Amino acid sequence: MTRIIFSIFNDNIDQNHKSTNDYKLSQFKKYSTQLKECKEIYANLCNADFVLHQTKITDYNSIQFEKIKWLEHYADHYDEILYLDYDVVPTPWATNIFDVHDTSTLCMHPLRRDLKSGQLRSALNDDWMDNQNVFVKTCAKKSMLILEGMSGNDFLYNTGVVLGGSEVIKTLNFQEQLQYMHDLLDETKCDSLYPEPITRNFYYNNEVYISYLVERDEIPHTDLNMNWNFIMDDVQTNPTEAADLMHHVRKEFEISFGDL
Repeated sequence: MTRIIFSIFNDNIDQNHKSTNDYKLSQFKKYSTQLKECKEIYANLCNADFVLHQTKITDYNSIQFEKIKWLEHYADHYDEILYLDYDVVPTPWATNIFDVHDTSTLCMHPLRRDLKSGQLRSALNDDWMDNQNVFVKTCAKKSMLILEGMSGNDFLYNTGVVLGGSEVIKTLNFQEQLQYMHDLLDETKCDSLYPEPITRNFYYNNEVYISYLVERDEIPHTDLNMNWNFIMDDVQTNPTEAADLMHHVRKEFEISFGDL
């Protein structure tokens, strides 16, 4: 059984995205050695090869599609593949993810952001939604499915951690359908059940697309528990020893590695 873990990194990303401000880019540069070494150590634990792709692509959204391209590429060369965002840190006590999950399925952590009618009204009035909002992304996915006569669920898969075997990854046919998904999403902006303050934030997004494909094509999948993609954000700010993979979306890497 051949395995690979891979990640993607560029310390020169265009700063036109909220994930690429001065602080976050400086944190990636400051902790670049630690971020690479922790994944190499984890790959050794998992009896897997490790590859870090230092892409020259500078557009943040384009880099997010690169992960799916490489995922499909490695499906032609390895039996089992794990992708980790560069801000994902395997903890020192992390167990072997390949041995825990059924890699004949596509394994990702689902996010759910429900807004009650009053909260939604407040959000629309205050105009705090943007194209990175999980609720907005879920609406985009559901709009794509509705145009094809399907009713979508309320989950969106986070692609910071993606695990799967070669055969199930190949069923995505993501690259072959990319332009079709672009066109379909464009259509939702003019034909959607959601109000304009939501639909104007629809954009080409790998999480929207992969969630759409999993539902539309009924791709076998496993929902990873949050310990396998423990997202450190404005809601969850404290680390926990229950986490195997810590996802530092705030880029506060000193939590894992200490101050340098």
